[in-house]
Amino acid sequence: MEQRMPIVIHMCSHSTWQRLSLYILALFMVLSSSACVHTLDPTDLKKVNEHVVMVNGMGKLIDARSNMPFMDRERGKHIPFWPYDERNIPAADSDPNREYFTGITGSIKNWKGNRSDTCIDKERSRILLFVHGGMNTAKTSIERATQSSKAILDDCTYPIFINWDSSLTSSYIDHLIYLRQGEHLFPDNQITTTLRGSLSSAGTTPFYVAYDLVRGAARLPVVLWGVYKQMIKGHINGERQRKIGCTNDMSLVPVGITQRADILLCKFHENSNNSLAIAQGTDSRDYWFEQFSQINLAFWGGFFQAHAISALVTDTVGTGAWSSMNHRTTVMFNREQDLTNDSPKAEPTGGIAVFMKEFRQFLEANGGKSNWEIVLVGHSMGAIVANQMVRQFGHPLSNESAEPLFDTIVYMAAASSARDYLNTIPPYLKEYGIEHRNNGHEPRVYHLTLNDRAEADEQYTPFNHPGSLLIWIDNYFARPDSLLDHVVGRYANLLRIIHLHDDSILDRVSIKSFNYGDKTKKNNPQTHGDFDEFPFWRPEFWEVRGTKSPFSVERCKRDESKQLQCPRSSQ
Repeated sequence: MEQRMPIVIHMCSHSTWQRLSLYILALFMVLSSSACVHTLDPTDLKKVNEHVVMVNGMGKLIDARSNMPFMDRERGKHIPFWPYDERNIPAADSDPNREYFTGITGSIKNWKGNRSDTCIDKERSRILLFVHGGMNTAKTSIERATQSSKAILDDCTYPIFINWDSSLTSSYIDHLIYLRQGEHLFPDNQITTTLRGSLSSAGTTPFYVAYDLVRGAARLPVVLWGVYKQMIKGHINGERQRKIGCTNDMSLVPVGITQRADILLCKFHENSNNSLAIAQGTDSRDYWFEQFSQINLAFWGGFFQAHAISALVTDTVGTGAWSSMNHRTTVMFNREQDLTNDSPKAEPTGGIAVFMKEFRQFLEANGGKSNWEIVLVGHSMGAIVANQMVRQFGHPLSNESAEPLFDTIVYMAAASSARDYLNTIPPYLKEYGIEHRNNGHEPRVYHLTLNDRAEADEQYTPFNHPGSLLIWIDNYFARPDSLLDHVVGRYANLLRIIHLHDDSILDRVSIKSFNYGDKTKKNNPQTHGDFDEFPFWRPEFWEVRGTKSPFSVERCKRDESKQLQCPRSSQ
């Protein structure tokens, strides 16, 4: 979940009447302000067609190239408030809608056949599946794909961006108007369900609004206490000023934030059997300037009640939006119609499920896993989607193959719960590990987290209350019943569950907690939304084992056309 408040408001429509009601507003915006329209050039249009799979809030595949009313989608027009065209993908191969996938699969074939000599030397061709987090507008997610795809291709990797509607505005509108106890009031556009849903929505929406306002006001002291507690705890439990009691010289090992971290760091640097790879950054801020400035910012924000106002708004809107976004991570695989289908063998019709089925068939028809390496990267709430992809589609491509689909799974500041992670990834590593050790293709998982103090101190404006989005989730967006329900993307939370990994898989688990401070910004993410400013597709960005310096990868820059330019690691 990228912690960036969206400027462009995007809403995916769920029924015909909503399209009509929004058309007047959309048309007015087109006529009154051309700056509202975002236009893709021909090169970007081609990138979208070849590298983007996109679904709306109902889990349906949509055409990401244009959402302009009554306009040719090939012109690449994007306008706020207007929904994107839905693309129904039937079973018939001859259907013109099959173009949605042939644009991607055809491009992969062409890329594989025309790679540079450097890429041809690779044992297998690498495909990256990237899933973004929450609070991303359609425009933001499309721009990420168009601005970074070339840099990824230059690194011998073919990127596919899994874009889903996770904008704050549309998610909260879903919560207020369309979703009731996890069920959508307009699952299809039939007249009977539309009328019934309209009555239910009209009768309950005022109470949902009132409840959110009352809840936000009543929980304000609890929310503020939770956020301040995390900030204080992060500083008290920071790196302790003592040496680790390892058996050899550990002068290059940073001091852990807990005794468990100390032991894990020692085991890794002593090359103990079945040790996980771990690198822990430090708080490198200047005390008199950076740390004092942060304390000063927190004090005055609290003194002038800016934190209280921010917490009230965030809790009132964000809690409902978080619930709605979780609903969307489910329907992109299993739509409500699938769960109520009369057939006991109903196929999932969610857009990402349809894509993954097609993607697996493509790989099997083109050499299988002996020709392809698959990397899955999930940022923030994208980790929740990644877990679903692993559970439903991570198995071998055929009965004749024993090798699983995903070779590498990367969590960047994961917003999935520790429970969801433990029920998905460790069993996957254990099931698909032993038989692949001869060829080095056993799956691996990499955890990337912020420094704990960076997590606790983050303020993306001077006026909002402190804490990263993961801290907000743990403290009031979610409803954790135990510590296992806290997000796994925080370093302190991750340390708690290491003992729940089987010893046989620990050497395929990696943890990297980055450095914190202005002088470390060049090589270390500092905020929750910072990770995609780095070359997140490069192994040296994830890896700890076998690297001279785990924090040597530099932040990418943007050229005049906003394309990412990512320098090579100095090591």
